Amino acid sequence: MADFVESAKNFVSSAVSRTSWEAQKQMRVRGKQNEIDKLMDQRRQLLDELGQIAMTQFQQGTLSDPQLSRVCAGIMELDHDVKNREAQLQDIKKDTYMPEQPAPVADYNPPPFTPPSSSTGPKQPAAPTIPGNQGQVICPNCGNSVRANSLYCRSCGARLR
Repeated sequence: MADFVESAKNFVSSAVSRTSWEAQKQMRVRGKQNEIDKLMDQRRQLLDELGQIAMTQFQQGTLSDPQLSRVCAGIMELDHDVKNREAQLQDIKKDTYMPEQPAPVADYNPPPFTPPSSSTGPKQPAAPTIPGNQGQVICPNCGNSVRANSLYCRSCGARLR
């Protein structure tokens, strides 16, 4: 029994030691990453400052390097495009809905219905037509008028063909 307790103590001690070491390692990694991040921020600031100096010289006409001049011209073009798009965005935000303006509707005319030439099911008797009205028939089930090409009656749901 004493061997078991001693073995458990050693195991727990080892686990605590390893956990402590891992925690210290993570703290060292985080500290080093923070140092790197700070250096990268300083680098970005210096690049921004360099860019501002080059842009100022380009705008004053004193920048002599053709590559820098090309980059500065591209930046100015992008700045102009951004301003245009920001103005367009503001115009879109100012738009208001005018209820008297109908929404655009696509011109769509469905093709006329043509009944199938052959049917696999049992033939339904033709519904009687309403005299004097070519496009209407009478439902044989409920007697209401329906369109001649209808498959079902709108009133009772009976199958017409």
